[in-house]
Amino acid sequence: MVNLNKKKQGHNAYLMAAFAVIMAVLFLRLLYLQIVQHEKLAKLAELNAAKLVIDLAPRGIIYDRKGKVIVDNQPVFSVHVLPYILNKKNETGRKQILHALSDLLGEKIEYKISATEPIIIKDNIKKDIAVRIEERKSDLDGVVVRSYPVRRYPFGDAASHVLGYIGEIQADELKNLKDQGYKAGDFIGKDGVEKIYDRELRGTDGGRKVEVDVLGNPLRVLESLPPSPGADMKLTIDIDLQEAVEKALGEKTGAVIVIDPNNGQILALTSHPNYDPNLFVKGIKKSDWSYIKSSRHPFMNRALAIFPPGSTFKPVTLTAALEEKLAKPTEVIHCPGFFRLNNRIARCWKESGHGLITMVEGLVQSCDVVFYQLGLRIGPDTLAKYAEKFGLGRKTGIDLPQEKRGLVPTKAWKKAARHESWYEGESINYGIGQGYIQVTPLQMAVLYAGLAKGEMYKPYVVEEIKDQQGKYLYRGQTQVVKKVPASLETLKIIRQALRDVVDRATGIAAKIPDFPASGKTGTAENPGKPHAWFICYAPSDNPEIVIVAFVEHGEHGDRSSAYVARDILKWYQLKTKI
Repeated sequence: MVNLNKKKQGHNAYLMAAFAVIMAVLFLRLLYLQIVQHEKLAKLAELNAAKLVIDLAPRGIIYDRKGKVIVDNQPVFSVHVLPYILNKKNETGRKQILHALSDLLGEKIEYKISATEPIIIKDNIKKDIAVRIEERKSDLDGVVVRSYPVRRYPFGDAASHVLGYIGEIQADELKNLKDQGYKAGDFIGKDGVEKIYDRELRGTDGGRKVEVDVLGNPLRVLESLPPSPGADMKLTIDIDLQEAVEKALGEKTGAVIVIDPNNGQILALTSHPNYDPNLFVKGIKKSDWSYIKSSRHPFMNRALAIFPPGSTFKPVTLTAALEEKLAKPTEVIHCPGFFRLNNRIARCWKESGHGLITMVEGLVQSCDVVFYQLGLRIGPDTLAKYAEKFGLGRKTGIDLPQEKRGLVPTKAWKKAARHESWYEGESINYGIGQGYIQVTPLQMAVLYAGLAKGEMYKPYVVEEIKDQQGKYLYRGQTQVVKKVPASLETLKIIRQALRDVVDRATGIAAKIPDFPASGKTGTAENPGKPHAWFICYAPSDNPEIVIVAFVEHGEHGDRSSAYVARDILKWYQLKTKI
């Protein structure tokens, strides 16, 4: 009996000890949670009992160089029902509210009674309907109108490749940008300045932290933070000139650039076909997307794409020949309408030939035979050296996406890329801007601006960006990239030749009374019909603008492209007189 009591007492002691250990562990755990983990758990509890309602920030407004609004925001109104309020009504009360709402919207309204989250009934309603719903708020318990800002492009497709468009962030974009504060469902810039300067334009979303019950019904607002609008932007673009440029190009496939040769500011830039950025603001319709896809690559910015320059390259060839003392301006050659190189016959554009012609007059008349000979004399590597000094073969650094580098071929390049030696026949093609050489219209705009002023400036489209407090976040700067690789004597010769091109030769279609221009036509051979170029600056003696008119498969620069430039020159002359 004694042994049994001792065993019982020992068993109880073990139980008491185990109980004490368990209580100690629980106490320590409680102490840890209450003290050490208090802040973290409090936040988690708050998150579980709260819901964040986002208020979208309006993107910054974009102005043209004269302060005209070319991109802004407009409120879009949507109607929602709040089930946690409507479900408390009896069936008759719910029907009365939904019937009244149906009358205001002009369509039958239904919703699932089991829903707890706010339900969007109709998006993008007219403002007057939103006002009428708000006026009848006392009769529409559980119905709310919400508004949010969406992008608006009041000039439609004008300057679309400069401005760009916005769209919902994609998975691959989010992967790269999530560390910068981007999240799923955000709308971001997809092209143009909307893309390059998205972080400055987007602003910071606000929101309300709302306490909810176990069913998700809101109880009270815990915290409210207003959205912060994005920074405003001023462009170098003149929207009036831009519209004139768009009209001059019309429905032709191609690109036009107008640049100020005194500072590199882009005054107008268009690429056609283009697109209307308004179509993408809230997600594009299937019918609109099908139309865009059937167009001729409207998202391609042809102003920054690469093409053979044709005869617009000839000033580079003549500059190289004069600077390297491989030709004299007054040297005379005979153009019978063709040039013979071994067994090859290379034709001049003028089948009957130009007869006896000087080197400089060869540029004026765009005589191919003159430049076949110069290409042969200069050789690919020396010609490439001057082309690169003129800025070809590298990006200009403009603050727009899609810019291509182009190609300035050399003997070494051909050996590495084609595993072949350079042939003399390729040199004569090089001299007239054909063969492997590839340039962008923008590069040629900078090049001719250099010929006009003697210096080449980095092109840019954004003049300034200021936040809502007026603080500058960015200011565009005039930046000289390099000097033109030509002496003053050579420049004087080239400039006079370019002026004569418009006065009495292939560019005469762009001749405007009392507004002298200097320029060069170009017909660039490629698969299909030739591309047509015309590049000019005006006024000749004190240049204010450089115009590059490029028409894809336009065949003849002295007609299709020169007419485009002519219309722009007329508009500019008229506006500067006012």
